[in-house]
Amino acid sequence: MISKSDFFWWKLELDIFNEIQESLYWKLESLGIKSFSIEVFTNKPFNQTLVIWLPSYEWSPKDIARLESSLKSLSVVFNKQLENFHWKKIIDEDWSTSWKRLWKPDPVGTRLLVLPSWMDLPEIYSQKIVVKLDPGSAFGTGSHPTTRLCLEALERKPPVGFRIADVGCGTGILGIAALLLGAKEVKAVDVDSLAVRATIENALLNNLTETELTVSIGSIDALEKQLINQSKVDLLICNILVPTIKNLAAGFSDVVSSQGNLFLSGLLFDQVEDVTNFFVPLGWEFVALYKLEEWALIELCRNPQERP
Repeated sequence: MISKSDFFWWKLELDIFNEIQESLYWKLESLGIKSFSIEVFTNKPFNQTLVIWLPSYEWSPKDIARLESSLKSLSVVFNKQLENFHWKKIIDEDWSTSWKRLWKPDPVGTRLLVLPSWMDLPEIYSQKIVVKLDPGSAFGTGSHPTTRLCLEALERKPPVGFRIADVGCGTGILGIAALLLGAKEVKAVDVDSLAVRATIENALLNNLTETELTVSIGSIDALEKQLINQSKVDLLICNILVPTIKNLAAGFSDVVSSQGNLFLSGLLFDQVEDVTNFFVPLGWEFVALYKLEEWALIELCRNPQERP
């Protein structure tokens, strides 16, 4: 087991072109990279800077060289050239401190407040439903538009008494918010062990029990194991990129009840029609669309003709 003193993060900063942003999300997802952000600078010729955080125990110098090569080959498709890969070694304490320095209480919708676990509740937010969160090494603090869309959708239609599945749970923020908004229980899965650990820790921060929020490593197969000898869920939330959503889509009907719904986020607005059309032959129909910036969330329900 690697000692804490030996652990560090590789941090990459890379200027990127607007044209490759969407393809870049897919590429990073396929490479298993979850800790990244896109920072926008209107006064820079490239407009955007990609920032990636890679744990040292998973990424050797050879792996990093392969990552650079993969990103460079992606840019060739668009007749562009990515240069100036800026790498830094960041010790774990500095990474954690940077989160705490930059992250503030974040109101979402009209009722929710995402509160860093190390901060006291400001009096001005005393009437909010508080989701305490420490992101650790996982993705999902509520600041990204796709996460906000999911939180707002849960607030818009409070899942009182619902049994919910969260596929790609990240920090557990969506499942935790659902429970605080009245859900009966949440079944969560993620392929990243760091996300599973973060979800467990954040559930404890919010005084939730293992019975209320169950999490395991894996995907739809792990979710099906959690549901053995239990009824299917009323709502499945999936906030991940479109290629992965499509790969998992065939299994959604195996875990969602005949009266259940889907919240699908992680998609760009111009992908909505394609995703909706993809799900129709699988027995789902469109219910609603919500948009924030260039991102979207679609709500789907089981097609009445597909119900028993």
